[in-house]
Amino acid sequence: MKKGILFVPFMSGRGGTETVIHNLFSSMSNHSQYKLKVYSIGGSDITEWEKGVDIKTTWISKYRFIRNLYYLSVLPAQMLIILKREKPDFIISTNPVMWSLAQYIKKVIHLNAPVIAWYHYSTIQHPIKKLFLHSCDYYLAISTGIKEELKKSGITSSRIFNVLNPIISDKRIIPQSTQPKHFIFLGRLMLDGQKNMRELIDALSQVHGNFILDIYGDSSQRNEVKQYIQSTGLADKTLFHGFIADPWSKIKEATAIILTSNFEGLPTVLCEAISHGVFCVSANMPTGPDDIITNDNGIIYQLHDQKSLTSILQRIVDGHIQLPSPITIQNTFRKFEPDEYYQRFSKAINAILLRSTNS
Repeated sequence: MKKGILFVPFMSGRGGTETVIHNLFSSMSNHSQYKLKVYSIGGSDITEWEKGVDIKTTWISKYRFIRNLYYLSVLPAQMLIILKREKPDFIISTNPVMWSLAQYIKKVIHLNAPVIAWYHYSTIQHPIKKLFLHSCDYYLAISTGIKEELKKSGITSSRIFNVLNPIISDKRIIPQSTQPKHFIFLGRLMLDGQKNMRELIDALSQVHGNFILDIYGDSSQRNEVKQYIQSTGLADKTLFHGFIADPWSKIKEATAIILTSNFEGLPTVLCEAISHGVFCVSANMPTGPDDIITNDNGIIYQLHDQKSLTSILQRIVDGHIQLPSPITIQNTFRKFEPDEYYQRFSKAINAILLRSTNS
């Protein structure tokens, strides 16, 4: 059995990367091809994601500057000790500094183990220093868009494996609402920035008819978002549900979920939506939607083309767009199933190990 090490830095515990790691271990529970161990150097504020994960945590501090001091001073020695003791067959990290250190350390200790970057963000929106980006052997991409970004940065296609992400869902079908139409926003409340809710609000403020905007999520910008909604006259058509740990269990009916983000890695919320048979309307952000949305589950519009978004939503309200059935939508979810994901992940690791053995 091949053994791998996954190095991760401090994480909040509620982000997408944590969910993906948890889901990866869930998918591995039915297979025994690899033994993967996570080393969390920094810990997490919330540790629910660690359930079922083979993880060893080094808690540092809740203060970022103290963590940074630790990473600068202690991290190299700590990683050297771990790699000398574990002698893994492959090394993965989600963090550019960590995978760069792993590459250096493996040469120092003469460890024949490929170093694999598993970056969960767009390299355009979250740039990586060129020295770090090119310091690993292979890359796991979570979307076709990120793979294309890596190729444009000079990484050869043969070193990049597009594995997408695993999504765990109970796949409960959520009925399509008819009167009123229910449009769903699910995520951090941000008027501008990544989530770009202003575009959603401006578009819906121009839509006429019987509809409700259901907002699930909470943040420090909640009041700012509420005030803007009131200024556009949408307050009577908007319901704020706050932060809910499992919002899909609370959504009783939905017409469509709307995503107006400026960027995502692979939009988990769209994957979750199609798993429940919910139609998707998404901006064509650089990475993610093209891997998820098809003619059978949604519509992609041009990011920042508010008129186009308004037109799509108006046609849905007016019934001029015939939505696919929830079952048809749910059938497009198959490639995000944990078992399907594990097949892609294991195929990538197999190919990487084979090439490393032959090189």
